[in-house]
Amino acid sequence: MRPGSWLAWATLSACARGSSIQPIDGGVSVRTLDASSGGAEAEASPTPSPAHDGEAPKALAPRDAGAAACRFLGGPVQLSSRGAAALATRGDKVLAVLNEDGRPALASFRVGPLAAGAGPSPAFITSRAIRVPCAVTGDVAFCPDRAGGIQRSSLAGTDSQWVANSSAGTHVSAASAAGLGPVLLYLARRQTSEGWVTEAWVLAERGLPVRLSEDGSGATSSAVVARGSSLLAVTVDSRVALTAMHAREILDDHGLRLGEDVVTFVGGPGDPGSAAALALFPSSAAWALLPIARDISSFGLALIKLDDPPRVDERVLWSMYLDGLDPAPVATALSGGRIWVARVTPRQKGLGAPRDLELGELTIDGVFALKQVIARAQGASEVGLVSDSRGALWVTWLDHSGSWIQRLSCP
Repeated sequence: MRPGSWLAWATLSACARGSSIQPIDGGVSVRTLDASSGGAEAEASPTPSPAHDGEAPKALAPRDAGAAACRFLGGPVQLSSRGAAALATRGDKVLAVLNEDGRPALASFRVGPLAAGAGPSPAFITSRAIRVPCAVTGDVAFCPDRAGGIQRSSLAGTDSQWVANSSAGTHVSAASAAGLGPVLLYLARRQTSEGWVTEAWVLAERGLPVRLSEDGSGATSSAVVARGSSLLAVTVDSRVALTAMHAREILDDHGLRLGEDVVTFVGGPGDPGSAAALALFPSSAAWALLPIARDISSFGLALIKLDDPPRVDERVLWSMYLDGLDPAPVATALSGGRIWVARVTPRQKGLGAPRDLELGELTIDGVFALKQVIARAQGASEVGLVSDSRGALWVTWLDHSGSWIQRLSCP
């Protein structure tokens, strides 16, 4: 929730109580950059990254929680002047997928050794990317355009087609499961007896869209991950009075079948700008991470255990922030059996406080341990995280100056 609105709620409660990537192959833009040598393609001239006050973000000294600091291997370099990126890995490459109004634009980075300088080289900035990122699963990208129309494309640039209409400006999420293929979650508005409601919908590779939200429930964000042969989906319904998190299995039963809708968490007022992320361990233990106010005077990251299948009122742990924040983006990645978390937090109390992009580790017991402050990220609204084939972490974020990517190695 916005710092101002969060503070207002607390008060009221207290009283009451550069160079464009050129499109090729059907509109998909691709540049392959060598992370092992630090050089760009031979025919291209690297474009300097626009500055934060005249300079690109710099690696910061560690502010850890008793653990050894991560090593900065390369970056940050800029991907776009205004668009958010989704991250994916393909063998020895890391892909940054930008959304050019419903069409994926790719920056491809070759994975190098775990040594300084083996990170992303200067990228080729696309100014056409929009703020809403694509959702990537396998070799498929789902990219909403400015009006909310969702295009399904292969990352190779073929088979582009419209598949659904979402509410303009809202995010989509995607995952794949055997039997179901690529599955899309999106938000759409529907008129009910109570007026217009934004709900979550799910679309499998075969069949028609199915409403994920039960009658009487809305949705302001969604997330989905493959767990075994099924998918685990969560939706967050942020309202003025309260925030509810719903969890639901998506199963293959000769077609898409939805499991029971379960309210796993109920909290105070939330903000549509903050969304949940999912963390899944190799043991299939799962946690949902939701930035939200814990009470009228504190704000943090709620860590909600998701059993198999999910249960009502799951166990909740907290990792607290110094103050409220909106948006408060968070992302997770699995690397060698460990779950890493990237999140944006306020550096101090007060409206307009500077913001930090933090990296930490989540234990299987739901404890978050801060590892590193990666960058100053004033106004950051999107974060992405992925692990490459050598176990290094790549983090991307969108702030006031554009989207950035950086590579780190953490012990």
